[in-house]
Amino acid sequence: MVVSKSNLPRMGLGMAALGRPGYITLGRSEVFGDVDRSIDKMQQASNNVIDKLFSLTEKPWIDCARSYGLSERFVGEYLRENNIDPKSVYVSSKWGYTYVADWQVSLEKGAKHEVKDHSTENFRKQLQETASFLGEYLDLYQIHSATFDSGILSDSKAHKALSECRKENGWAIGLSVSGPDQDKVLREAMAIKVDGQSLFDSVQCTFNVFEQKPGTALREAADAGMDIIIKEGMANGRVFGNENLA
Repeated sequence: MVVSKSNLPRMGLGMAALGRPGYITLGRSEVFGDVDRSIDKMQQASNNVIDKLFSLTEKPWIDCARSYGLSERFVGEYLRENNIDPKSVYVSSKWGYTYVADWQVSLEKGAKHEVKDHSTENFRKQLQETASFLGEYLDLYQIHSATFDSGILSDSKAHKALSECRKENGWAIGLSVSGPDQDKVLREAMAIKVDGQSLFDSVQCTFNVFEQKPGTALREAADAGMDIIIKEGMANGRVFGNENLA
């Protein structure tokens, strides 16, 4: 969901649970099953959901990430195979995490499904990867889970690279935030400027009945002209209770 002062769609489809076979959403096994989560099956599941999205709204919004398995590939192939006009769909993606689970549903204890790297070098690498899949369809490119620990908020080299990306490609530049300090990270990000211009056009933030802390900072960002994208609005299924998910 988005609170927007621009022409962004009001609702979007997040591809995290469709782009890779293992994800944190409660009740996911009841929906997908545990037998076959092959790439072909997940591609078909993605296609079915995107079909439904296009039937429900005039201009769909689809949100991907480099770490959402094959989400960018799935979305790019769907849009091209169906000859979708780039102007009739809004597509966003995120860089900063690399998916490393090798299409496994579950891993050994302590093993990671994704690895974070907010360096400028990784940005440029993942930018090329994202562009190869989504190219002409991309509208918004975001830092995935910006935190103080990742160093991205103080990295002027990365800030310049992000600003240049906006100028060269015409994409909006945003960030997603997570964890207990979302409000503090957002306020720090709002202060970042490159050549006198605010770096970030949007923020994607966890906000739901269980997580209310960022509310004031989100209002400040909206008042400053940033687009506000709410993620995990249903708290990864917790607001429903497991019995209603399937």
